Amino acid sequence: MLIQNRIRRTLPIKTILVALSLTVLAGCSSSQSQQLGMRSSTVTKTPQQMSNLEICETYAFGRRASHTRVAIASEWNRRNISHSYCNKIRNELYVTALLKKLANAEERPGSNQVQPVQPIELR
Repeated sequence: MLIQNRIRRTLPIKTILVALSLTVLAGCSSSQSQQLGMRSSTVTKTPQQMSNLEICETYAFGRRASHTRVAIASEWNRRNISHSYCNKIRNELYVTALLKKLANAEERPGSNQVQPVQPIELR
């Protein structure tokens, strides 16, 4: 009986602490979480599989990666990513990024694809 009362008392406290920590982390940006040491692990994905944020962190901000800097730079150029875009997504709050992803309104850098040639009229 005494053990059950202790469990009942500690369960709400644990739930509150977990909810509070998730709320605090959701209010962080990527750069703030990196300063806390949470985004300091090595990126092991291939550059084609990395998110834009991971490309930015490895190429522009010095996060370690298992692939060469040349391969990451190639993907950086292919996606047409800029330093200003990196600063913008890196300082964006996780909550904002999640809501944009749910609303399918994620901003992407301009495409590097060649536009098709339009036919001209002959007179």
